[in-house]
Amino acid sequence: MPSPASSQNRFLGLLKSTDFPFTPRKFPFFYGWVILAAAVVGTLMSMPGQTMGVGVFTDFLIEATGLNRLSLSTAYMFGTIASSLVLPFSGRLLDAKGSRFVVILAATGLGSSLILLGKVEVILKGLLDFFSLLSQPIISFLLMVVVFALMRQFGQGLMTLSSRTMLSKWFERKRGLTTGISGVFISFGFSSSPMFLNWMISRSGWQSASFQLAFITGLLMAIFGWIFYRDNPEECGLMMDGVVVTEDDDHSKSTQRWPEPEIPVPVAQVRRSYVFWTFNAGLGLHALIVTALTFHMASLGEVAGLDRTQVFSLFLPISVVSVSTNLAAGWLSDRIQLKYLLMAKMVALFIGTISMLFIGSMLGKIGLAVGIGMSGGLFACLAAVTWPRYFGRKYLGAIAGLNMATLVFGSAIGPALFGFSQSFFTSYDSAVWLSAVGPVIVLAASFFIKKH
Repeated sequence: MPSPASSQNRFLGLLKSTDFPFTPRKFPFFYGWVILAAAVVGTLMSMPGQTMGVGVFTDFLIEATGLNRLSLSTAYMFGTIASSLVLPFSGRLLDAKGSRFVVILAATGLGSSLILLGKVEVILKGLLDFFSLLSQPIISFLLMVVVFALMRQFGQGLMTLSSRTMLSKWFERKRGLTTGISGVFISFGFSSSPMFLNWMISRSGWQSASFQLAFITGLLMAIFGWIFYRDNPEECGLMMDGVVVTEDDDHSKSTQRWPEPEIPVPVAQVRRSYVFWTFNAGLGLHALIVTALTFHMASLGEVAGLDRTQVFSLFLPISVVSVSTNLAAGWLSDRIQLKYLLMAKMVALFIGTISMLFIGSMLGKIGLAVGIGMSGGLFACLAAVTWPRYFGRKYLGAIAGLNMATLVFGSAIGPALFGFSQSFFTSYDSAVWLSAVGPVIVLAASFFIKKH
């Protein structure tokens, strides 16, 4: 009779098996297309931990914690920076354990952090009673640093990282195509989510909305990830793009235009790469500027004379432009050098940033929709395609983790920078002009990227 320990080990082994609860290689079509759909769902489920999700709760958190806008922005900055410091190690965990394990960890952590978010007032009251010698602003600030750090680490960090990296490992010749397809749903989902979350809050209150999101992104996403996520095709007995190799295959006739490096580039060498840091800076600037915009969106609209419904409705045209751009970028990425897409992204980001100064006018709204929308569509493509093309798949988790750390760090600086500008200069103009310098610098640097 088998011992309880051996039965438990067999059960755990079954749960971790790539052939349970079904065998991907027995599907009537290439399982990579299921991976595409799963990666889209996983990325969208990270939304509560993204700045677009957090920004909808900003004004309610200011009221609940007693912090002013600058203090809450600073807490967000410190929490996000703390998350960014962990992400390079999370990338290595992804390489070691795979996307299936990491997405379950991410979903569980994000769900738990959303419960904490909804209980902020209750937790704050308990902490004030326990630490009676400390003032409320200090306790509120430290509490929000912890909550934001957890939301960012598990949401924008681990869940996005595991989903995006997994998709890149399943496709090579069709990577641009699949990135474009996924970008349609992700861009639209990200851009329209502030309106959806605002609707949830208006219907049931911000605390209830937080608990509902915890159930969806925590429990349901963890189950979904375990069922459908697989780290790479090789572990399932498949090959990238669904290729079936026979002895008669003539590999010289491959239609692939941009082959991956034959020898994967080690992470230490990537850290010294001009290409990595140029693309990394361009993607990081997008995170900085767009997170600042979304975090302070309600306040920016109020300054321009727009109410919450009017200002959050601006995300709809942004999503339309973003989706269209992502489709075009996915197709182009298989045919042109990626540096040209980076250049176009920097021009669009500059236009979108400057348009924040005129958000109350029709010209400003158009500039914001076109600039931020195009930049977002190009961001989704470049974040998925760039690293495997230049550096291969073997260390993709660690490389993507380095990039994700930059993105999260940028998203920490942006809201604090804009909050500082509004608090000390009574407007966002100084932060906008300072942020607009970055895309110009990266645009100039991108001219010197070597062909690939």
